[in-house]
Amino acid sequence: MIVRAGGAQRALAAGAGLFLILFVSMVGDGTALGSGVWMTGSSAREASAFWTPARMRAAEPLEVGQRNSEDGSQAGEGDRGKPRRVAPAAARLGEFGKDFVEVADPTAPGFRVHGAIFVDLFFGYGRCSGTAVRAPNRSVVFTAAHCIHSGSRHGRWYRARAAFIPAYRFGQRPFGIFPVRWVDTAKGWRDSGSENFDVGAMVVGRNEAGETLGEAVGGAGIAWSLKPEQTFDVHGYPAEPPFDGETQRLCGGTRFLGHDPSSFVEPGPLNLAVTCQLNGGASGGGWMIEGGETLNSVTDYGYFDEASPAYGPYFGKEVARLYGRAGAVR
Repeated sequence: MIVRAGGAQRALAAGAGLFLILFVSMVGDGTALGSGVWMTGSSAREASAFWTPARMRAAEPLEVGQRNSEDGSQAGEGDRGKPRRVAPAAARLGEFGKDFVEVADPTAPGFRVHGAIFVDLFFGYGRCSGTAVRAPNRSVVFTAAHCIHSGSRHGRWYRARAAFIPAYRFGQRPFGIFPVRWVDTAKGWRDSGSENFDVGAMVVGRNEAGETLGEAVGGAGIAWSLKPEQTFDVHGYPAEPPFDGETQRLCGGTRFLGHDPSSFVEPGPLNLAVTCQLNGGASGGGWMIEGGETLNSVTDYGYFDEASPAYGPYFGKEVARLYGRAGAVR
């Protein structure tokens, strides 16, 4: 999750974050397939051997560096498109708690679709959060675009040894590890780096037991082009104090507050604000609506000088296209 100071200058989640971003920006971007790229992959067994508990604990939040404002066009109703939903693959049981609550059993239905993402950055390790969604290939994870690509036309892909671990808890992998095979972002993120388009998707391989992600944990529903005035249950794996990234956390029943003023000067549909103080590592965590069954945004950023709001991108037509591309990958 991006953390800003004074609404202008951004501070990275980790002390080494700026160096991390500068280093990754020099790494090659891989060979594209359509608008996404194939990852430098590994099997689930290799991924499991590589991502030891020590390496996962050492992973620091993946964040974005300098704001890019090449295009100052504003959003309008036309950016939203026609409302659309994809039903969840499995229903959630139980009730959510309050802000900052630790999820007692991340393996429970409705929670197991959320997990931690880990990426090898060659000199260190990065991490984010993500949510498995129902898709034709049963293998799609949604996260923040800045967990996948550094943003703008000259951005670079983060594409080495990435893996998704649903229901992660203290190094445990109750449903196995799913190596990332392919990644893509909303086109607006790659064009301008606008945080209004900070949405990414991953296609993962099978786990050590040979199961697809959908077979192992199901998949959340996903919706786009809805009205912004929703009540969200915000999931994620915050990794900065007072959190440690080892447990899934939840801000339950957070209501839409409005838009960040900075969202008006960037291209794309206006973003969404809610009351939740999740910090670095929570980037890409799912914002769920309709009783926790349907994904409708992901965590993007927050501010140092505000009491609590967190911000996520609006799910509009670009997200619909991204979902279609990811679900078609075989």
